[in-house]
Amino acid sequence: MSKPSLKALALAPMAGFRKKEVIVPEWDNAKVIIREPSAEAWIRWQGIASPEPPKPPEGQEPQEAPELTPSERAFRTMRADVTLFIDILLDTDLQPVFTVDDTEQVEAIYGPVHSRLLKQALDLIRDADDAKAK
Repeated sequence: MSKPSLKALALAPMAGFRKKEVIVPEWDNAKVIIREPSAEAWIRWQGIASPEPPKPPEGQEPQEAPELTPSERAFRTMRADVTLFIDILLDTDLQPVFTVDDTEQVEAIYGPVHSRLLKQALDLIRDADDAKAK
């Protein structure tokens, strides 16, 4: 059997992502795959976590954004994390479980188990950084 070409390996959809199989006890011990977030998800995350203020009409000074309450900041952070969670959760066939269209539905139920899975996916990035440092 011949080896796949380097080009085919590099162009495989999941080739650029570190992945990890995880058993989720809270979901009847379901097996899932988590991966590093994509660049697209990071862009969506940034847009929610630190939105650009609207540009003022020509000749007007930009207005300062109002200070957010602690609950507004927490909600904004959760919404940003949901965008990453949607991106990192795959089934065992490496297919996304959610799409961006599912954002509101995921926001409504996002909780500790989702947050733990996201943290593990983000740790895949840190693990790569730690390996480079050694």
